[in-house]
Amino acid sequence: MYRCFCLTHEGSTLVPKAEEWLKKFRDSIAIDSPRPIRLATTHAIARVVVPALLSIESVNLNLMRPDRAYGAVLRDEADIALVPDNAPWEEATSVEVGVGFFQLYSTSANTPIGPVILPENQVEVLSLIQRWEHLYKNRLEIKARIPSWSLIADICACSNEVGFLPDFLDLRMDLHSVEWQPKPSGYRVLALHRSAGEALQQRLNNFISQCQKIFAGSR
Repeated sequence: MYRCFCLTHEGSTLVPKAEEWLKKFRDSIAIDSPRPIRLATTHAIARVVVPALLSIESVNLNLMRPDRAYGAVLRDEADIALVPDNAPWEEATSVEVGVGFFQLYSTSANTPIGPVILPENQVEVLSLIQRWEHLYKNRLEIKARIPSWSLIADICACSNEVGFLPDFLDLRMDLHSVEWQPKPSGYRVLALHRSAGEALQQRLNNFISQCQKIFAGSR
């Protein structure tokens, strides 16, 4: 026999007050001894932003998929998440930090047409497949499915393979968009966070401003 438990009226009244007290307590600690900003993001985005961010902030980095990074913000397991804008992000404040294009890249723009390496079936990948079929009237040949932009970039940088990537990785990996691909699709990178105390919010604002400079410099 299972028993159901729920908060009493007094407990329901107390919990929000306790959460608010804990929030104020964390903020008061942050003023005297700032803890690292808890950042949740993908490996690919981290390799672009973290080296520059460390010059202005201490960071506690957690690498995870965008949906999990978003969940970490909602559960107060992360202060901020950097994610591609390919899903609805409710219950969080979103700020655009970068824009660009997804394209097919290789070590040479003249790499012959052939099978490509794709990440998981995200919106931008499905869009590429549709645009390819519209342009060439046949199916896109796929050599491999690898669920990591960073790994795809690494493979392409040390071989003649062609991979589908966000353009913020191309300059750092000395990659070039191939000439035979369909029109590229755009992306946005967003910073997601929830309301914070004044001290932490100021640090997050500086953090976001620095991210915007980083992505602007990668264009």
